[in-house]
Amino acid sequence: MKGILKFLAAAKLVELSDEEKLRLHGVAPGDELLINQAASEFTDETAATNPPPLPNTSDAGTSLAPPINSPIAYAAADVAGGKSFEDIFKSAQIPDSPFPAERLLRLLDGLRAMDEATRKAAVHAMDAADDNWTIDDSIIDAQRKIAALEDYQKALESQLTANQQQVIAEVADLKAAEERAVTEIRKQIAEMERLLAREIQKTAEQITNLEGGQKAAQENCEREVKRLQTEVERLREIPAQFSH
Repeated sequence: MKGILKFLAAAKLVELSDEEKLRLHGVAPGDELLINQAASEFTDETAATNPPPLPNTSDAGTSLAPPINSPIAYAAADVAGGKSFEDIFKSAQIPDSPFPAERLLRLLDGLRAMDEATRKAAVHAMDAADDNWTIDDSIIDAQRKIAALEDYQKALESQLTANQQQVIAEVADLKAAEERAVTEIRKQIAEMERLLAREIQKTAEQITNLEGGQKAAQENCEREVKRLQTEVERLREIPAQFSH
């Protein structure tokens, strides 16, 4: 297994994780000096682009079986979007795999220069040479993660549908409230218009009464003045005739 991996890494057909690099050199984790020596044999570019390996734990009781189908309870915050794959898998409680699907994908990406049959044979050879993992581990891990991602997708779509229905309901409530408000305001406007018309009519009647009273008073005054003048003229005849 070490010889195959070292050959593929040297040919730049596969990118090794830090753990795999250490295995090739027989370095135990935690030995900083040996780790640095092993890492120096790989280019900076390879080391920079290679993500840390996912946790490796034995899953001895695992058999090739359908993906986990138990329902996943997603919190409202989880469905807000932008959640990382790791968080999604953690929420789904997917157990660690001896050889995670992502690691196998990285291995396959490194073997893209080979034809499919050769690439498949190389992976099987690595599987046969290492008792710590099997291809079935990656298959089961991939199936579980596919199920988790599909469940998460359904949760997103369900949340979107719920949000749409809520928005529709709220819009309907707003329109109903608007209609009630408009009806009430128009009713108040109509009442105000009736009050305005009544006040206008009342004022007009008062003005008419005042003006009518003034006119009657003027007419009465004119008649009285005329009557008085007539009497004055009649009385003046006496002084005019008898004052000498």
